Amino acid sequence: MGSLAHVSVALWVAAAAAAVPVDEREAKRIEALLIAPCCWSQQVSVHQGPVVDEIRQDIRRLLGEGKTRQQILDVYVARYGDRILAEPPARGFSRLFHVAPWVFLAGSVGLVWAVLRRLRPAAAAEGAVAAATAAPPDEAESERIDEELRNLD
Repeated sequence: MGSLAHVSVALWVAAAAAAVPVDEREAKRIEALLIAPCCWSQQVSVHQGPVVDEIRQDIRRLLGEGKTRQQILDVYVARYGDRILAEPPARGFSRLFHVAPWVFLAGSVGLVWAVLRRLRPAAAAEGAVAAATAAPPDEAESERIDEELRNLD
């Protein structure tokens, strides 16, 4: 008789869960935000296995209870730590991985700008020095140039 009561309770719980509409799109989004704790290599949304099946059911149950996405994620973080999240939060040492690319980009742009700024005045100064040091043609050179120009006509 005791096992019949358990079956009745299980059927009642399943019927109650089916009566509450669950947003499947939200469930899928949450599954994509979690890593399967059985292998730690794939998201729950793509992984197959009994542990992941339980997590999927649990997500839908929690959504049916009215829990928000963040509340559900908090449940799994409390159970498994930040490792369960597909994208760990940027805090502590992991913040470095979010900031480092921007620091590298800014440093690269600054370096290129400094090199270009340093080369530009040098090139302009070389041109000015070359123009200033060139001597005007003497009388014979000037006559030769004029003669060549007359022959071109």
